[in-house]
Amino acid sequence: MTTQLLIDADFVLYRDCCVVRRDHVWTNLAGQKVHTQSASHDEALEKFTQSVESYVTKLHADEAILVFSGDANFRKDVWPQYKSGRASLKPPAYWAVIDSLREAGKYRVVSEPCLEGDDYIGILATRPSGVRRVIVSEDKDMQTLPETEIWRQDKLVETTEESADHFWRLQTLMGDTTDGYHGCPGLGPVSAAKVLEKPGDPWENILEAYRKGCAKKPEALTKAGVETPDDLALLNARLARILRHTDWDGAARRPILWSPEE
Repeated sequence: MTTQLLIDADFVLYRDCCVVRRDHVWTNLAGQKVHTQSASHDEALEKFTQSVESYVTKLHADEAILVFSGDANFRKDVWPQYKSGRASLKPPAYWAVIDSLREAGKYRVVSEPCLEGDDYIGILATRPSGVRRVIVSEDKDMQTLPETEIWRQDKLVETTEESADHFWRLQTLMGDTTDGYHGCPGLGPVSAAKVLEKPGDPWENILEAYRKGCAKKPEALTKAGVETPDDLALLNARLARILRHTDWDGAARRPILWSPEE
């Protein structure tokens, strides 16, 4: 069976451009110290290519697909504060290397205008296929994808539908401060895990936890810009979920936002 790598190229290229980046301090005509950065385009491209080829070798792959983020992000339409605390500036040579990769044609370079690379990877990885697809990513949220293989922290992680749904629900309860959403008020990892251990419908148990948490900390609703605890739970579930192929309308080229079954 053909093995195809779905590489989180946003992360890998960012990391490799930072490796070859050089910092400079110089004095201008006014006697002021100025700090600048530079990078060799060729060095950045070579470093990135070496990284990709190392993944191909380690995982005995036949093909590597470089998945980049599009210009927009549908999650910012779901919640404008999503990742608002993250710096968007890329290191020197980043965009030029992408242009070179597209021109060279050695690897398939793909993106979808409204999606983060993570979501496009999720759609591709979970789409039925006769190809073995391995995700290459350091993002822990890839573990919300069912029936996938993920190369992360130099080891292969295999998910099931049960483990993926559990991880996604756990993130829904805990939130992700790196991405800017805070989960259920008052819940940490241990208490969130206990919610998911309760018998009954997992979503109803999540809603119950949010209702109790928001009763103690109603300011969480105002901060998130929602009206009810149920609204907050649904918002966080959508933010925590990496898109699967069933969450994507291919004809309209837009996400299908997750909603609980009625």
